[in-house]
Amino acid sequence: MFPTAPFRMMRLGCAIVVLICAIVLVSPLSIRQMVLPGDLTVDAITFYGVTAGAYGLLPFVRRGDIAIVAMWVVLGVGIAPCFLGQEISASHMFADMAGVLLAAGPIYIARFRQVAQGDIRLYRRRQIEAAGFIAPPVQAEPGAISVPAAS
Repeated sequence: MFPTAPFRMMRLGCAIVVLICAIVLVSPLSIRQMVLPGDLTVDAITFYGVTAGAYGLLPFVRRGDIAIVAMWVVLGVGIAPCFLGQEISASHMFADMAGVLLAAGPIYIARFRQVAQGDIRLYRRRQIEAAGFIAPPVQAEPGAISVPAAS
């Protein structure tokens, strides 16, 4: 028998690996004057790729958490030149934020469409795990708007 790691440890390990990869990919942008030319599309495409990769590699992490961490990485990359004696570039920070928003936007639009179509869960995931059962998905009638009951 092979020893197995608990599922939470595997999730934590994957999150740490993705964060390290994001830092390695994005760190050259913080010293862009020395390494890269001042092209804004490189910043936006890099952050789009990192954020989309995080969404793909971390399917069990909440979508809001990935977007928040990506924005913190944007902030870190944006203020890192200050430690090297350079000024903050607002245009590069906005390009970085645009890359994150381009990756996160379709995910939130898809969730909005699900809610608009009535595909909502009556129970929260943590309540289901605590109760020990899995509730079937709730399907609304076509054209009906369903609102969860207050608890």
